[in-house]
Amino acid sequence: MKARIVTAACVMGLVGLFIGGTTQASVINGGFEITSGAYTTGALGWNDFSGAPANTVASALRTTDDPFDGVAELTLSYRVLEEPGGGPAVIAQSDIFAGAVPGEMILTFQAKSVVSGFENNQVQVQWFDVGNVFLGATGFDSYNPTLTTSYSPQQFTYTAPAGTAGAMVQFLMAGSAAPGDTATVRIDNVTLIPEPSTFALAGAGLIGLLRFRRRKA
Repeated sequence: MKARIVTAACVMGLVGLFIGGTTQASVINGGFEITSGAYTTGALGWNDFSGAPANTVASALRTTDDPFDGVAELTLSYRVLEEPGGGPAVIAQSDIFAGAVPGEMILTFQAKSVVSGFENNQVQVQWFDVGNVFLGATGFDSYNPTLTTSYSPQQFTYTAPAGTAGAMVQFLMAGSAAPGDTATVRIDNVTLIPEPSTFALAGAGLIGLLRFRRRKA
């Protein structure tokens, strides 16, 4: 009986370390709380790759106007002037971060619409191995239908390919070229963690290993 208790305690401890380590190794600065050095409009671990065609203003910036939690959020916005040269593309891209694993991964974040235009708000995850070699991407998924003027939870479940050890998140706002078109969206609390069944499989594997070692002893 004592041996079973010790075994169970070891398993729970190891699973806890696995879960905790994976969660902590998730999206870098997913709450956008930390600035990138001296650039107060930048978020550590994130980049603004927004396209700005002629007569268009587009940006993805760390702001402190209306966070879901903490003191900061990510704000995607564009504004088309009177004579646009093309539709804007607003892109916020994270750095590659460790902690993704093969199998089911759950991406979650909070989002709200501040100004609604003709935009399509989308998100995708790219997968990388331990050497940061690109393994594939999920493709962009739209979360427009669930956006409101209040923060609402967004969730997507993806399957990371074999060999996955890291990931990168991209938020895209694709706007129109219509003169006067304007849109603003806020995003906060971005996470990417294994689906619970992944934890269960890890726990089952640990139990089997401990039983084998106990029998051998």
